[in-house]
Amino acid sequence: EGDRVLAAVSGGPDSLTLLHVLSRLRDELPFDLRVAYVDHGLRGDRGAVEMAFVAETAAELGLEFHGETVDAAAAAGRGGLSLEEAARQVRYEALAAVARSWGPGPAGEPRVAVGHNLDDQAETVLMRVIEGTGLDGLAGMPALRRDEGWVLVRPLLTVTREEILDYCRAWSLEPRSDETNTDERFRRNFVRARVLPLLESYNPRVREALVRLAAIAREEAEALEEEAARREARLCRPGVPEGESPFAGLSPVPGSVVAMSRAGLKRLPGALRKRVLRRVLRRLAGPEAGRDIGRAGVERAVRAAERFRVGGRLEFPGGVVLEAGYRYVFLARCEGRRERGRVGDGRDGRHGPGASDGPADSGRPEPAVLAVPGRTEVPALGWSFTAEFIPAGDGTRRRAPRGPGRMEVDLDPDEVEMPLRVRTRRRGDAFRPLGVGGTKKLKDFFISCKTPRAERDRWPLLVDASDRIVWVVGLRPDERFLARRGAGGVLRVTAERLKTRPGGRACR
Repeated sequence: EGDRVLAAVSGGPDSLTLLHVLSRLRDELPFDLRVAYVDHGLRGDRGAVEMAFVAETAAELGLEFHGETVDAAAAAGRGGLSLEEAARQVRYEALAAVARSWGPGPAGEPRVAVGHNLDDQAETVLMRVIEGTGLDGLAGMPALRRDEGWVLVRPLLTVTREEILDYCRAWSLEPRSDETNTDERFRRNFVRARVLPLLESYNPRVREALVRLAAIAREEAEALEEEAARREARLCRPGVPEGESPFAGLSPVPGSVVAMSRAGLKRLPGALRKRVLRRVLRRLAGPEAGRDIGRAGVERAVRAAERFRVGGRLEFPGGVVLEAGYRYVFLARCEGRRERGRVGDGRDGRHGPGASDGPADSGRPEPAVLAVPGRTEVPALGWSFTAEFIPAGDGTRRRAPRGPGRMEVDLDPDEVEMPLRVRTRRRGDAFRPLGVGGTKKLKDFFISCKTPRAERDRWPLLVDASDRIVWVVGLRPDERFLARRGAGGVLRVTAERLKTRPGGRACR
């Protein structure tokens, strides 16, 4: 009662049913209801036609309508995301903007209601299992998620797709169809059309089993999170204890500094150690930037807390900086740091207080995450990358690039840590170039290649989740990550220049 609810409606069966149910509920519960449609800019005139349909439906129900048009393809290019991931991101950003502009009502922040159903939940859990996930990933989509200035709700999460179609027939609703929902190039559609039916031939109730798995995982994840909160309260204190002096040269936001006992953190079981650090990191970064701190970022924070020398630093999205002290590891949100950025370097803490690896403050491009499989453009560097898995037994052989004219490398999927990213060089970078027989500093490698000094700061480097250089693109791969002849399947990455040609010469 008193809620402000923004119904996200695409015109399909799920969202049309959601809108119809919410509209009927207003007769029993006094709440404000509005309608929003987001056109991803991927379907030409079809998106405009469906927006008009949803607007007409809202008008028939006497509801205010908001139509938003976004460019998912451009977002994919900028952020190094797959088209599917980019469309989801810009959709939620557009819905969040509408909700925030509406503002809170008597019952609090506005709700954005989406039409995800039980089948969607099963597909989500299965995709995460296939990709590799932890306990929180197995928990699937939550029915409610709080964000900055709005709340996401999924009222139909326990309702099956078949029940929704029955509802549409019973109430003579005429939903629109989106042809992209059957395009099997998108992961969810492939899982829905190919993988789930195959699993149902083994267990006809596999969807219910996956949803049950999500419920169990969510219950256990919540219990673990409660324990992490208790441990956090014991290990952390606000401010800077006597004898410590972190963040030299930085400007922490007043009240944001957290001191965490290094010894106490080390005594925790690994799972709790990660959760305690993740809780602090995400709280400081805020809900939106906090979601950019993924598993790899949390694991690097754990390693930093355990191994960094005094003064070693890492930077995180949301302007959060971690610095190692003598007895504490310090975390704070610092003014002037990037709001949405990379996890910084400083892997062994040798750089000392106030040291920086350069790129975050020098205007160099942010790292781009590679879509695997898929194609990723990095316009800021003038390159595009295509990644694909090549199964074992199809004649694939290692082809190690020897110069800028060779733009392909076959990697061992078991050796690289996902996700892969493309970034530029940082102070202290080193790798094991194929054929050299040992570790070499990247700076020395560029000199031996006679790479022009002006081009070194913008030369693309393919790195893995642990920030290890996998390939100095077009010049030399790291021998540790190459697929071996006669081994299993390989991950092939192909690089192509978009416009400009750096012009560096091959190594000798």
